[in-house]
Amino acid sequence: VCRQFVRVTAMKTNPRITPLLTMLAILLPAFTLLAAETTVSDLAGQWHGKSHFTGISYEEATQKKLAAQDLEIVLHISADGSVTGRAGGAELSECVVEVNRGWFARLLHIKDDFIIRGKIIGAVAVGSESGTNTINAPFNLQDSRIKGTMFITHPFTYPYPFLSLRLSRVP
Repeated sequence: VCRQFVRVTAMKTNPRITPLLTMLAILLPAFTLLAAETTVSDLAGQWHGKSHFTGISYEEATQKKLAAQDLEIVLHISADGSVTGRAGGAELSECVVEVNRGWFARLLHIKDDFIIRGKIIGAVAVGSESGTNTINAPFNLQDSRIKGTMFITHPFTYPYPFLSLRLSRVP
């Protein structure tokens, strides 16, 4: 009985699997150490920029209900991740910024590093639709600048990108 147990437990393995597992065990922690990730608290401060606006909805933009214009975007990001500010004439409400991906997703170029989730209240520009809309704004921090897109989200429909974010930190 003892011989059969030894024979069953001693599995035959591919001779290449051991070096592969060893390399994986060495490289995985190394990748984690190399991924010096920016945290939400590193984003704390005031951010400012301009964005080209054509409409808050597809219909508003394609029917040219208002003239295309540049709008001022101001974000105040707290160390705890809460976000306030405005996009043109609309106010950001109940917004938070969160980490959106880790080192592995970054390695595969999946998603953006951060995302702002919340609501936008009011008309972004004079003559634009007013009201409360849910927003998502995925972005990356590139050369000390926020670069991303702000989307209006509705249940069961594709998010509509209505603002391009190109923001610099205000000293």
